[in-house]
Amino acid sequence: MRILISIAFIAYFPFVNALLEYAPSNGIQEQLILNNLLANYDMRVRPPPTNMSDPSGPVIVRVNILIRMLSKIDVVNMEYNMQITFREEWIDRRLAYQNLGYQNAPKFLTVPHVKDNLWIPDSFFPTEKAAHRHLIDTENMFLRIHSDGTILYSVRLSMTLSCSMNLQLYPLDTQQCNFDLISYAHTTKDIVYEWDTRLEKPVQKKDQVGKDLPNFMLLDPIVINADCTSHTNTGSYACLRMTLSLKRQFSYYVVQLYAPTTMIVCVSWVSFWIDMHSTAGRVALGVTTLLTMTTMQSAINAKLPPVSYIKLVDVWLGACQTFVFGALIEYAFVSYQDNCRQTERKRTAAIRKAQKRDRELATEGQGYQPPCTCHLLSEVNSLSLREKFRRYFTKPDYLPAQIDFYARFAVPLGFVFFNIIYWSSCYYMTSQPLTNS
Repeated sequence: MRILISIAFIAYFPFVNALLEYAPSNGIQEQLILNNLLANYDMRVRPPPTNMSDPSGPVIVRVNILIRMLSKIDVVNMEYNMQITFREEWIDRRLAYQNLGYQNAPKFLTVPHVKDNLWIPDSFFPTEKAAHRHLIDTENMFLRIHSDGTILYSVRLSMTLSCSMNLQLYPLDTQQCNFDLISYAHTTKDIVYEWDTRLEKPVQKKDQVGKDLPNFMLLDPIVINADCTSHTNTGSYACLRMTLSLKRQFSYYVVQLYAPTTMIVCVSWVSFWIDMHSTAGRVALGVTTLLTMTTMQSAINAKLPPVSYIKLVDVWLGACQTFVFGALIEYAFVSYQDNCRQTERKRTAAIRKAQKRDRELATEGQGYQPPCTCHLLSEVNSLSLREKFRRYFTKPDYLPAQIDFYARFAVPLGFVFFNIIYWSSCYYMTSQPLTNS
């Protein structure tokens, strides 16, 4: 039955075409062209080779992409969301109608509803975790058949894609996320993908894409790397790759991470200026700052995946926690030394008291008058404010007090020295050229 319909169509085709030469186009001509093209078309067979001089060559598929949206960059799950307009273009000479004798034939036919009746490259995205087409109000896609057999296929897709992130430089890192395109069934003998170099940019993006991300910024240009051919046991499969470079915004971490932790470390230094006998105050200050530092470290690590390597933020948090913990240990050492000195003083005082009692017994009957110390109080009250302030920076003779005195200057200088090394190392590591993963 199908053969009889085809014979009848071919018999009446010249007559109908002659009528259409003098009749205005109202869609009938496009319908006749489409029926003629699909009459003997077999979608199960790939198109003839693009290069006609090579009868066994592959079909060349030109690709270009428009990035419409980039959002939800999830560091814990190492994924991000992207919405794109995906376009493929190839030549299928079985659908060419420029030499079929049609008069005033259109340059192309826009026929989205015949997609299921045409051969289309079996492209897939290896880094895709989840994806969907947009179907409101109708499916957001179109398919054009040009008169020379060139097919243009365009579709809007939203995808959740994986991104292998390296967090060693966190939060000064720049992540490189690869977006690959590979044929699932056809090897390089059947299909070869190429970026559409006829365009100025095969990968375009809308104006605000990458500028509205809360923690990242999309860097330009988007790197296009075509050397990602997949070699498996079933053959070699053509591949295209584009790499998105996402630089983390650092200002957020200055306000939420580095400034608060620096303040906690500075607060822990107040312990060096408190009297060594104020045990409750110094212990409470040390324990409070240490617990606060531990809580902040846990909150920051909760936003990151449990990786097995050391990150820049781990170095900073570890150093800050060490300084805070060191202030608490310093007071423990000072208190221990003070207790040792007090015990020695009590022993010496007991010996002196016994010797004094012996002298009193030897000189019994003679009056004893203790030395006057009232002038010491008057000397303290007569000190000026400048002299009182100078006493804080005068090295005491008592060893436990000397430890506090040295800690007041040595620990802040050590923290400044650590900052110089830390930020110099950060600048050096972040200035190194990025390598594609």
